[in-house]
This record gives sequence, C-alpha cells and structure tokens, in this order.
Amino acid sequence: MSQLTNGKVIENVSTGSERLLARARHSIAGGDNSTMRVLPYHLPLVATRGEGSRVWDVDGQSYIDLNMAYGPLIFGHRPPAIIDAVVRQITESGTQLGFPAEVSVRVAEKVKGLFPHIELLRFSSTGTEAIVAALRLSRAFTGKKYIIAFEGHYHGSSDNIFHRYHAPIEQLPEGPYGPALPGTLGMNGAPHDVLVCRWNDPEALEQCLKDHQGQVAAVIMEPVMGNGGVISPEPDFLDNVRAMTKDHEALLIFDEVITGMRVAAGGAQQRFGVEADITILSKALGGGFPISALGSTKEIMQSIVEGKLFHGGVYSGNTMVMAAADASLDEMHRHGEAIYTHLDAIAAQLGDGIDEILTRLGVPHQVQYVGPMLSMFLTHEDCGPLLNYREVRQNCDFEKFIRFQHQLQRSGVYFHPNQFEPMFLSTAHSHKDIATVLERIEDAARAVLLA
Repeated sequence: MSQLTNGKVIENVSTGSERLLARARHSIAGGDNSTMRVLPYHLPLVATRGEGSRVWDVDGQSYIDLNMAYGPLIFGHRPPAIIDAVVRQITESGTQLGFPAEVSVRVAEKVKGLFPHIELLRFSSTGTEAIVAALRLSRAFTGKKYIIAFEGHYHGSSDNIFHRYHAPIEQLPEGPYGPALPGTLGMNGAPHDVLVCRWNDPEALEQCLKDHQGQVAAVIMEPVMGNGGVISPEPDFLDNVRAMTKDHEALLIFDEVITGMRVAAGGAQQRFGVEADITILSKALGGGFPISALGSTKEIMQSIVEGKLFHGGVYSGNTMVMAAADASLDEMHRHGEAIYTHLDAIAAQLGDGIDEILTRLGVPHQVQYVGPMLSMFLTHEDCGPLLNYREVRQNCDFEKFIRFQHQLQRSGVYFHPNQFEPMFLSTAHSHKDIATVLERIEDAARAVLLA
C-alpha cells in the first residue's frame, strides 16, 4: 500500500513517523502546524519527547538535537528549573488569571537588568505580535511612514513587515534597495511603505535614508542575521547604522527574537555594545514557552501608556509563561557568566571542528557562528566569509546540504535541512555531545560529500 508523504508517494510505509504524518494530512493542512517542519525535502520525523540535548521520535530513535525548537531551548529540553516553576504556578495559582499579576512585574524588572535602554515593557505571546506593536509604535512616535528592513531578515508573518526574505536573486532589486516583495499569497500588496536594503552595506542604507529624507520612522534588523544563515554584522556596521538613524531622526529597532539571551544575556546589544531604541525579545526569554516582549524608553512607550496606541491580547503576559520567563531570567542573572562561557566553548568546539573536518576532506564550505548559533554552509567552491543574503544564495549548494543533513539525521544527529536555518546549542549540550556530532559529521561527509 502506498502513502502520500511530503508530497511524494512512498511505497510500503514502515516507520512510525511516516505513518503518523500520512495520517496527519487527513486532518492538519500539510501534516503540521508550521510549514518549516514539513518541507518537501524533510525526512519524516515525528517527535515524542525531549530531554536535555536529545529528542526521541515515535520509533524510539534518539537524536542529538542541534535545532532546539528553532532556538528557544537555551537550557535544553525540559530544564528542571523552568519546568518546576511552571508546574508550581499551574498547581498553586493557575495558568491564566485575567488580571495583572506580580510575576509579570518581576519578569519586567529582570529584563530591564539585562537591557539598560529599556525602561518600560509590554509582553505578548509571539515575536510576530511584538514586532507588529513595535512598528506601530515607531510610526506613532515619529509621525513618519517608512520602515527600512534588510534582505534575508525575517520579522514575523504579519502584513506589516512580511517580505519575501528568501527571494531568488533575480527578483531582488539591482540597486542598493527596493520596495518590499510580499512574503506570501493573500497580502493584497502588503507590506506597504517597507523598503528593503542589502545587509552589511552602510552605503545602501545611507542612500535609502537620503532618498526618503524625513519620512523614515524606523530601521529594523536582526543585529545578527539568523534567517538567511548566521551572518554577523561587519565591524562598525551596527555603529554606523546607529549613527545614521540618529542623524535622520529614525528609530532603530533590534529584532532580538533569536539573539536576545542567546548570544549574550543582554543579547547582541551586550555582545556588540550598540543599543537600540526599541528591542524585541522572544525565544530564549521563555526557555521553551511562548512569550515575547517589546521594550523601549518611557518617552517612546508613552502612547501605549496613555492608551493612544492599542496593545492587548488575552494570553499576553499569562502567568504560566511568565513563570517560565521568571525562572529563565533567574538562571541568566545567577549563572550568566558560566552559562555563556560554556555556550561559547561548545560553539567553538563545533564550529572549528566542522571547519577542520571539511577543510581536511577538501569539501568547499564556510562555517560561521556567533555564540551558540551556528551555520555550516556547503558551497559550490571555496569562498570567503558570507556577508549578506545574496552571497549565501549565490555560493551555497542547497541540494548537497539536504543530502548531507539526511545522512546525519539517519545517524542520530538533527539539524534543519535548509541551510538558511541555523544550528542552536544549549547549556544541556556537553563537550561529549559535540565530539559525537563531529565524529558523525566526518562519517557523513565521507559517505555523501566525497561520493
């Protein structure tokens, strides 16, 4: 009997993951609730549980997890401190009270301790929600209409900002910037009044700001690019952007959904020493629970304080996720130095180890990492560091990467099969885990990349 799996007919479906995905497609569009988890080139994997650095599928196969739920699991799967805090909150107080709660105040105060420019916050459930609020806030505060974003950067799926961040090269503008391309069908021409520049190109941003003098409300960016592969800002790029936004009286928004409390306790702003006007936090803040935060100065947040700019949500700041964030932040504040020393050490072990293996085997590649977020790019030929989205598109061999990922998944190591997606490490990963991963990477490289 044949089954339709990932858009292909597979004869004699045998694994539990294949059977469950085939069943899921009868009730869930595409088989899952996020397209990124069931892309056509995914090997089927339906998970049953996670613990520490590992995840198990329905057939009992364990995997060293280098995906960490796309980044939130900074402490690994089921970290005891966070789970205990959530269970205590649920059993003693409830998941959702529908009123202001003291735990929200504690979380806000602890976030402020990590991000000095933040004076006031609002909490939501997703990064998309917080970014929608940040864009509205920037327009309300400045009275201007344009938002400038960057190629390859993702800021959620709302009509406000969702541009085609993985567009083919031929669809991108020939000049240094252009209007945003709609990110999906059904957007009716949105996002409106969004301009998209090349990343790591201060001249492109300066030109865009000059061409729209006095009309730009904000520049939004991932301060470390993480949705087109891991691409660090070039030296002085963030400083240049900070200076340009001030000169043009535009706000600077750092989307630290990924980098916040991941590349440092205070995010990319701590790591690179550049402060934004508005900061968005999410993934690591909740340690695996759905939370986001929007933070800025009292002056900028005033329209929310006064109720002139609406911000709400039934689940915003619910006590269950706030308990998780409270515990996560306690870990950061109490053990931050040890946490990031370990994360940087295992990232260097993995990144440098991959580089050594692929160099020794003569496999064209580029490994780039900032703290515990890492990209292993397989390239068509040897090249230097990849500095922007276009260079990743032009130089990387996506089909080869998929074959390589499949081989590693079969050997018990999981990372996403699209090389735009970073690897994420956690405090639960040990040096022994990384050594095992490196052994299997070498075996997979010999089996697939040298064939």
